[in-house]
Amino acid sequence: MRNLVYLFVLTIFFASCSKDKVAEQQSNSNKNEIRLVTLTDGSKTGVTLLEFSSIEHYEATITLLETQMEQHEDAFLAAWSSLSDDALNAKEDEVGFVDHQPLIDFENDYNIPSTLRQVFVAAEQQWLNNVDLVVENSPSLTYPFGMAELTLLNTDGMVKIGDNIMQLTKRGFIQIANQDIATVIRIKNGDMTALQEPSVTTSIEDGGGKSECENWKGKDYPHEYVTGSRKVIKHVHFHSYPWKGVGSAEITSYKKQGSSWKKYKMDLGVAVQTDFRNYNCSNSLMMWSGWKFKKAKSIERNNASWGAFPQYRAQNALSVFGQYNYAGYSNMNYLTW
Repeated sequence: MRNLVYLFVLTIFFASCSKDKVAEQQSNSNKNEIRLVTLTDGSKTGVTLLEFSSIEHYEATITLLETQMEQHEDAFLAAWSSLSDDALNAKEDEVGFVDHQPLIDFENDYNIPSTLRQVFVAAEQQWLNNVDLVVENSPSLTYPFGMAELTLLNTDGMVKIGDNIMQLTKRGFIQIANQDIATVIRIKNGDMTALQEPSVTTSIEDGGGKSECENWKGKDYPHEYVTGSRKVIKHVHFHSYPWKGVGSAEITSYKKQGSSWKKYKMDLGVAVQTDFRNYNCSNSLMMWSGWKFKKAKSIERNNASWGAFPQYRAQNALSVFGQYNYAGYSNMNYLTW
């Protein structure tokens, strides 16, 4: 009987090890399929960017990086869970904890010369290094994407997915099909007449983005809840990619230190409700994210629904509702324009 028990335990042990190895192999396989490529049109001008085999591959890599970021953060919090907020933030500086370390490791693994994440971090640090934190100058308005996704984009906001080159901007996306490198380089150089080429699909629309339903919008709501020293910025946005629509809510915490500001770990809560509209601005789908609570500098929740462009849009004040908890406050903000 003891031998049977022993064999049973041993079987569970090896099965567990086998599952861990499969997960590790899947992670490694996903990363091994990514390539850093330089595309040229035969001239001296080229575009260097990451290449993914498919949309699923691109999305899986974002998910993997976000998971690694969560695990990295959770490990630090677990090690210093007994500390107060001020002591925890001081400990982060003391031990040299780097929030973005998994993303930095990814960039180093592929010898990526520069990413949009790096551009954002430099711009954010410059923005924080001011006496007044002016929300209208926030780099998040220029680069309205998650840190994991910014890591996959070159400094022009470009990435290759299958045979298409995608550029993500604050106004929307530009997708260039059939590896039309000449058009890619024209867009890289700021020639917006290239958007009229037959190889191009874009969500960037004429008219200044003032219609009742839009496919790419965002808004920030600042709250300085301790005058001159403590602030949160609440953010809502809607993005319609060629393959999905996303409604998002995010909250980021800041504390003033001397003559500048720093992101500050504290208890935060966020949730989002998204009422998707179709191309005709009619009700299409409603999604609720559920709440996320965490001691962090910034957290977000998203609702994503996959569908062919241009299926999803957001309606002014009626599609994206962010809910927030912080410092004893509980409130809601809508995506309006």
